[in-house]
Formats: sequence, C-alpha cells, structure tokens
Amino acid sequence: MGRKLIIALAILSFALMGTTFAAVENIKVSGDITTGAVSRDLTLGNKNANNTDPESDQFLFSQIRLRFDADLTEGVSATFRLINERIWGGATSGTISDNEVGQGNTDLNLDLAYVELKEFLYDPLTLVVGRQEIRFGNALIIGDVDTNRRASNSNVPVGLRDLSLRKSFDAVRGILDFAPWTVDLIYAKVEETAIAQDDDVTIIGANAAYDWSSYNGVTEIYGLYVGKTPGIDPATNDSESKIYVIGARAQADVTDKLTVGLESAYQFGNYNVAINQDRQLSAYAAQLIGEYRLLDDKNTKFGLNYTYLSGNNSTESNSAFNGWDPLFEDQSPGEVLNILFPNTNMQYLKASVSTMPREDVTLGLSYVYALLATDNAATTLAVANSSAAGSGTIRLNTNDGDDDRDIGGELDVFGIYDYTEDVQLSLVGGFFNPGKLFMDDNVAYSVRAGINVGF
Repeated sequence: MGRKLIIALAILSFALMGTTFAAVENIKVSGDITTGAVSRDLTLGNKNANNTDPESDQFLFSQIRLRFDADLTEGVSATFRLINERIWGGATSGTISDNEVGQGNTDLNLDLAYVELKEFLYDPLTLVVGRQEIRFGNALIIGDVDTNRRASNSNVPVGLRDLSLRKSFDAVRGILDFAPWTVDLIYAKVEETAIAQDDDVTIIGANAAYDWSSYNGVTEIYGLYVGKTPGIDPATNDSESKIYVIGARAQADVTDKLTVGLESAYQFGNYNVAINQDRQLSAYAAQLIGEYRLLDDKNTKFGLNYTYLSGNNSTESNSAFNGWDPLFEDQSPGEVLNILFPNTNMQYLKASVSTMPREDVTLGLSYVYALLATDNAATTLAVANSSAAGSGTIRLNTNDGDDDRDIGGELDVFGIYDYTEDVQLSLVGGFFNPGKLFMDDNVAYSVRAGINVGF
C-alpha cells in the first residue's frame, strides 16, 4: 500500500472519529434504580381451600431504567429507554406466568422508543411517533396503558404490578401549539395479539387545553374513542366494545394558598359485557380536588379529594350498562384499595396532609373512606378476589342485607428522606379496615421500604 494512500486513510479515519465523537456528545444518558422490600397481607382474614390462613407476601424487588436522549438535526430528537422490574431470587430469563408470584426475569424490555419532530410540515405542529407516555389531566381517563392497579403485564411479576413504572403507549401523537391553547391528537394501538385476527384495542382521541394567563389555571376538554375487539371467532365472541368518552377538567389557584379542581366525564357506546352480549353503555365519573398550603417554612399542605365512579345496578340485557370503565387510569385512592378494588362502582373521600420537619425530610398521611356507588358488589368482589393472591374467596356480608355499600377505610402514611440530591429513602404503609360489606374484617396491609437513585 502506498504512503500517500496510508496518509489519506489516516486522515479519513481521524475525520470519521471526529464525526462519531460529535454524535456521541449529542446523546444524554440517564436512568434510575429503585430497590425495595415489601410485606403485605391482603386476605382480610379469609381461609384457603384447606381452611388454613394464607401466608402474607414478603419479597425484595428492584426496578431499573436506562434512558438515552439524542438531539439530532434541528427540531429532531429521539428517546429510548429500557426497563427491568423483578423480584429478587426469581427466574433469570424468559417470560413470567401469573402463578409465578415470586419470580421475575433479568431481561431488559422496551419502555420508551419514540422520535419527536418539531415544526413538522407546519410551524405549530410537533409529531411524536413510537412508544411514549401519554397523560391527560389528572389521568382519570388516560395515563397508564394497563391501569395503575394490579393489571396484567407479562413482563412484570404479579406482586409488583401495582408498583410497575411501565406507563407507555405505542402511539402517534400530534401536538398543536396555539398558545394559550394546546391541542393533542392521538392514535394508539394498545393491543395487537395477532395481525391476522381482529382482536385489537385501539385509542383515537383529542385533548384541548387552555392555559389561563393568571391563577396558574388550566381548562381541558377531551374526547376519546376506545375500540376493544375480542376476536372474530363466533364460537367465542364476535362483538366489539365501542366506548366513547367526553369530558372536561378545570383547575386553578383560587388564592396563593388554595387550589381547586373539578373533572367530569361521560362514557357511552356499545359495551361487550359477556360473550356475545352487548349492552348500551351509559356511565359517568366526577372528581373534585382541593389543596390548601400554609406557605410556612415546613411546606405544610392539606388535601381533600372526592371521586365518584358509577356502577352497574342492573343485569337486564335490554337495559343500559352503567358501570364506569377504568380504561387507562393512573390514579390511586389508597395503597391497599388500589390493589384490591377496581376504579369502578366506587365513591371515596380522601383527606391528606404532608409537611417537611427538615428540608430533607417529608412526612405525610392520608385517610380514605370508600363506598360502593351502587348496591351491586359482584364486580368489586370478583376483582378483589383476583387481586388478593393466595387468599380464599372474599366473602360478602349478607347478614345486614345486600344493599350495604360500606367498603371500608384506609390509613396511609409515608416518609421520604433526601439522603443526597440523587438518593432518596422512602417508607410507605397502607392499612385497610374492611367495612360492613365484608364478612371477614381483618385489617389488610401493605408496607414497603425502598431506596431510589437517579443519575
């Protein structure tokens, strides 16, 4: 090889190395690691099939996320995040079945993967394509792809599903910035079990938010269509749920100390209740929130929330189905309530307080009182039974009549210690005292401690 060719290759190599390093400098790497210990008893004192007390859940877990943000050409960026959530001592690879309560895998799974194009074809338009987080308002309707409770997720052990950090949707999102208006248009594919089978879950929707010029206020109006197609095989189910949601939300700082907010939504459409059994859907939800701040050195805050989620009270096939569909909510009435009961056929009042006795310590507690929205407890109990892993059947108290709506009360306490700017230590406890609705009245509890490191 000639000397001139060697020199030319060397110069080209250095040039390419410079280009490579320049590209690397445009990539930001971040992430977080959460490690925790959990002790839970969700059985309400029920017995197993052999009439023995089921064991409480006790386990250690970790949640790891690694994120890459790349700024490419002007107005173009890409985000990629990997996640692993597992219970210590579980499986080392492969998938997780529902009966593997104490297992997890060490595989990294896709959490975020999207491209953002600013001023796409039109100055006010930003286009976001790929797996991304979508959250409207207080996430009453949309915020978590499989809801914030113990929803099914094949990549997360059963014991961790209410604590899962996975919130992302496979979606195309258009954001139109007409300040003070912002309009979000979304198309998301939540489920595509088989390409050749009509079994999709699809979201199409729009959210318009108006940012007030004062009072730190915001007003939102939204409309969503959610199509749930269980399959085309007539032997199983050949009908489709077509859920339409319209709603509005307003929130503002009435004074420097007081914030109030109200959200209300209505669901209608064709609802697939059971195999080949469709009913007209007519359900509604309302939520009122308030926060009062003392504006003292301890950052003391008081909160008061009321939520109503309609329930179905009729089994007549020709009547409307009034049960609220939680869809993709990301809310939690309480640590234990969120595990045992679905966000439907429920009303609850929640009072809370938090304070910072030191600049690096936050303490808080809340109390929630929950009632059924209607007399029909069947759905609530069915979900509770499926959530209390390892327990026997949660039994309804029929002594006082079937119309007793008293679900019970829950006390939650928490403490957070900012060890450094990057490290937090936390302790959370939830204690649910079942009401007259249940025959078994033992307190259900969940206590967890953890450490979180962000980088």
